[in-house]
Amino acid sequence: MITAWLPAEKGLKKNECDAHALPEGALWIDLVDVSREEETLIESRLGIEIPTRAEMQEIEASSRLYREGATAYMTATMLIKTETEMPETAAVTFILSRERMLTLRYSEPWSFRTFAQRAPRCGATNAEQVFTTLFDTTVERLADMLELVSLELDHISQQVFRRKGPGSDLDLQRTLTKIGTCGNILGKVRESLLDKNRVLTFCEQATQDWMSPDGRSRIRALLHDIHSLADHATFTSGKISFLQDATLGLINIEQNRIIKLFSIAAVIFMPPTLVASVYGMNFGDKMPEFSWKYGYEYALGLMLVSVVGTLWFFKRQRWL
Repeated sequence: MITAWLPAEKGLKKNECDAHALPEGALWIDLVDVSREEETLIESRLGIEIPTRAEMQEIEASSRLYREGATAYMTATMLIKTETEMPETAAVTFILSRERMLTLRYSEPWSFRTFAQRAPRCGATNAEQVFTTLFDTTVERLADMLELVSLELDHISQQVFRRKGPGSDLDLQRTLTKIGTCGNILGKVRESLLDKNRVLTFCEQATQDWMSPDGRSRIRALLHDIHSLADHATFTSGKISFLQDATLGLINIEQNRIIKLFSIAAVIFMPPTLVASVYGMNFGDKMPEFSWKYGYEYALGLMLVSVVGTLWFFKRQRWL
């Protein structure tokens, strides 16, 4: 699908087209899941070279960020499925020149969908403003995700450290899973922030000969926001590590408490077992208790005294 965005009174106007009839004066051309034939037609029409899908997956900086003539080629790692607990990453290529911005993608990042809704009133009048506004929407989404992770961690922290005591209804294993989910989302956000910082830094340097002062000012503001979010993400990462260690510690305490109860129960019943074993031996002629009238009660009482004595000893040692 090919979508061209033309300048309008308050922003951009959407115009769906094909590779044979690209409208003149489009500030943003969005290519989604286009075929190689369509890419070839657009390349010949606009005089640019569009990277292949395999080239977009390259991880070397020289393959993702480069300039040809006055056009900057930037492949960024965008987050998709950000509304779920398992966000994923997808490569999106930005081809920015003085006249237009062209994007090539095979997925639907949240920022693209949101920017498309805001485009008619975004106020963009040139390609660099479209580029910076789209990245501003992306950074805004990353900030929202970071905020949601922080809120979830605050909720988990209250649950973990306000437990009523051992055996409470809090499922520590499920809590550990939630912490891991937050850690996964935070890792994706930090990776995306690092990538956006690299892309915007390159864009500022690669377009300094033609980008307007307003465009450079917008990029510097975005970089400042990214650095602030990166600092917040570092703090949140430390909080995740702390909560993970605390939850694992509570799980160990819970397990040790259960093992302690079983150990105490085993020790308590050892003396009665010894008494029963002694009087279970077949030496009736040498055990006068066997001929007593109250020998049975005597043995039971001895067992009971041994249990009470063991419990009293544990209480005195503060093991219970």
